[in-house]
Amino acid sequence: MRTLREYLPGALLLLFLSVRYYPGLWGRTVLETLKFLGAVCLYGLSFAFLLQWALKKFFHHPLARRDLLRAALWAAVIMAFGESLRHYLGLY
Repeated sequence: MRTLREYLPGALLLLFLSVRYYPGLWGRTVLETLKFLGAVCLYGLSFAFLLQWALKKFFHHPLARRDLLRAALWAAVIMAFGESLRHYLGLY
């Protein structure tokens, strides 16, 4: 139960930020949301594995699995936030 409480806020925030809404086009909304969610999860895992490699290579101290998953989740949330700003507000 403690593990679920640890990851739930980040996971809910990630789901909320991953929604790509297209008015009147529910099929496209679902498809684009799932594609984007898959992309940010892949990005977060890639970032976490690179962080794991760097810590192991340079400091000889790898991350624990729990910390690796937490880093992957929050990297995905940060990317989803930036992409949400771009998608909805057209900031860059």
